[in-house]
Amino acid sequence: MNKLTTTLAIIALSLNSFAGDCPALSGQFTIGKGENADFTTIMDATNALTCGGVSGPVTFLIEDGNYNERVILSSIQGASVLNTVTFESKSGNNTEAVISYSTGDATVVLNGVSYVSFENITIDHKTSTYGNCMRVDGKSSNLHFKGVVFDGVEVARTGTNNSTVYFTPTAAKNDIAFEDCEINNGSSGISKGGISAESMDTKTSITGTLFFNQYESGLALTNEDAPVITNNVVSTLSTYASFKAINLDNAANNVIISNNIVNAANGAYGLAMNNCSAQGTNLGQITNNSIAVGGTDETYGMYFSGNSDNQVLNFNRVKLTINGQQTATQAYYKNTGSGNNINMMNNIFYDLNTGGYTILGNTYKDYFNQLPSQSNPTLSVSSNGIMIEKVTPIK
Repeated sequence: MNKLTTTLAIIALSLNSFAGDCPALSGQFTIGKGENADFTTIMDATNALTCGGVSGPVTFLIEDGNYNERVILSSIQGASVLNTVTFESKSGNNTEAVISYSTGDATVVLNGVSYVSFENITIDHKTSTYGNCMRVDGKSSNLHFKGVVFDGVEVARTGTNNSTVYFTPTAAKNDIAFEDCEINNGSSGISKGGISAESMDTKTSITGTLFFNQYESGLALTNEDAPVITNNVVSTLSTYASFKAINLDNAANNVIISNNIVNAANGAYGLAMNNCSAQGTNLGQITNNSIAVGGTDETYGMYFSGNSDNQVLNFNRVKLTINGQQTATQAYYKNTGSGNNINMMNNIFYDLNTGGYTILGNTYKDYFNQLPSQSNPTLSVSSNGIMIEKVTPIK
């Protein structure tokens, strides 16, 4: 009798069962081919969770190996802030414990799942021609991903159904966190959004994560309340004419976008914000980001559209590469939306085509509404404590 049989036989005698003969799990279990493994496949473990639920915290340690399987996990009875479920690499090496699948629309599907974490594993869908590494359906919350490598489809695709990680917008998905992950390929690295402007997702946090080689967008968030996007890197050679490294649509209240690095040599938008309004007493914070974008079409370092109000732009560095269109290129651009109460301090906007402008001094609201285009190479203006200093172009 192996370890799993013994464990389950003991638990089955207890009163901790949720459904029929399936015991509720609690404690630590091992997945793999080893002699002492409790489950041979990850799907065996998720089936046990779905059938019996949990009666305490559960950790599944995944032995090194390639698990060629499609994993589907549904709602877990008994899961809570105290009774969490964690899948993690037993060795701690996120490149050695690999879940891979190529023939379905997603390698891992979470449907109505909450209080689950994935740590230090790889989820692979790159050899497929479409689909997602992970798709999250239904009402979900408290999903945390730490040190996870997501390898999405390598072919150039557009649309959310080809995002490396996709959260469907049909139900609320709150308290979602990515920490120190690596997200490769796909149309977008992460595509996530609330149901509507009246029913936004909350507590989305993306920190310390590398987004590499996305075709359409590094990360795209829609209908989000106060998301936090910090210390990430977005790097791509995509030639998609509308590429947006960080794309926020209808993100409300105290949005925090800080300490991110964007390198999109052929992209169009470094940071794109549409209808993103904070409160006048609690401004959005766009600080200390380094953005380099370029391409043969229109290029924008920071692009604000719609009613994107009450934002602070501080200590950002924006560089437009030398192959951008001079007449249509802006380090900072605000369209004809309201764009009220935009506070700029200590930013550096640099255009390798025309020469750049260093913005120094104190806060000045909406000054870009009153000054000539940033791409005008003859601009040299001092106004209201703001010095705009023209520098020599690099040719």
